[in-house]
Amino acid sequence: MSELFFVYGTLRKHGSRESILSNEKLLASQAWVKGKLYLAEHLDPILKTEEEERSYGELFEVSSDQAETLKNLLTLNGKLAKVTVHTDHLGELEAYTQTAEPDAELVEEVRFNDWLIHMEMDRPIQYYFAYGSCMDDERFKLAKVDHLFLNKIGGGTLDRLEMNYSLSVHDGGRANIVETGGCGEGVLYKVNQKGVEYLFEREGVHSGMYRPAMVDVTVDGIHYSKCITFIVIDPSEEIAPPLHYATEIIRGSRGVVSDEYHQKLVKDLMNKFNLEVKFD
Repeated sequence: MSELFFVYGTLRKHGSRESILSNEKLLASQAWVKGKLYLAEHLDPILKTEEEERSYGELFEVSSDQAETLKNLLTLNGKLAKVTVHTDHLGELEAYTQTAEPDAELVEEVRFNDWLIHMEMDRPIQYYFAYGSCMDDERFKLAKVDHLFLNKIGGGTLDRLEMNYSLSVHDGGRANIVETGGCGEGVLYKVNQKGVEYLFEREGVHSGMYRPAMVDVTVDGIHYSKCITFIVIDPSEEIAPPLHYATEIIRGSRGVVSDEYHQKLVKDLMNKFNLEVKFD
């Protein structure tokens, strides 16, 4: 009988031990549990249960034979525990994971409680996946940072995540990507660290609106792994975006994402919110 496992470190996709789960079923790529991640003395991440923190990882359904092997592996540098795993599309599920022993030596906090972000966010050059208003360059120009976003790779697709309007602010909804199991589209840029710093400020990362995350994106058949993007921490029910914001999304996506997906964005605004975007 298969069992569920939440993994947050080297067993994740792009981790050094990802092959252990390569034949198992990925249920959620953007799952989270209550707890805080640290680097332990062996410099692998370890989860310490804390009610006020969220740590991010992946949820797998693991076959019975592999499950026993994985349980033994998870007890080598920690203890096996069952935790509640939160997902966008499957609700809350119980799964096994590895947690810290009470006397574990915790060397360093994992930034944003996401091991992939901790390991990758300091690269001098990043691929950045934009799915909302950052597909458009108007606000880049107003902020005088448009020179940081000139290297537009093109329209790209990502698996499992699709855009909706589930960040609620004072004047309406803002874009988010949520796990649905479908395919979303957006724009892929190549940016330097100054561009990343601007995005962290624009997305309100340090004020707790969005969190950075790593996703894989395909552009014209070329696969780009570990691309930085931003996901809403506490999504709400979808609400209508203001017209100026919707206009940026439709204008920025036109001619870059597929025609089919562009039309889907237009139709979603009309069907969900009776909102029609017009521009020259």
